[in-house]
Amino acid sequence: MGTSLGNRILFYLQEAGMTRKELCEKTGITEAALSRYITGQREPRAVTLSSIAKALNVTMDDLLGTSTKDSATLHGAIRLVARNSEQLTPEQRKFLIDSLLNF
Repeated sequence: MGTSLGNRILFYLQEAGMTRKELCEKTGITEAALSRYITGQREPRAVTLSSIAKALNVTMDDLLGTSTKDSATLHGAIRLVARNSEQLTPEQRKFLIDSLLNF
C-alpha cells in the first residue's frame, strides 16, 4: 500500500472538500495515525480503511487502487462497441450502452 494509498487518501480528501482533521473526527483515528497512513509508514487495518472509505464516500477498492473502473478501460470498451456496433442487434447495443453508462 504505502504512499500510493496515501496519495489516494489525499486525492479523495480533496475531492470531498474535507480536511485531515475532519476525516479524523469522522473516523475516530488520530491525526498522527492518518499522517503515518499517508506517508506509508504504517498500513491501516481493514476496519480502519473501511472507516476512511466510508467517511470519504468512496469504496475500499478506490482507496486501495484495485478498482477496475478506470477511464482507459471505459474508453477501450466504448471503442470496441463502436467498431462492432453494426454487427449487434438493437437489443445488444442497448444492453451494452446501458452497461457502459452504469460502469
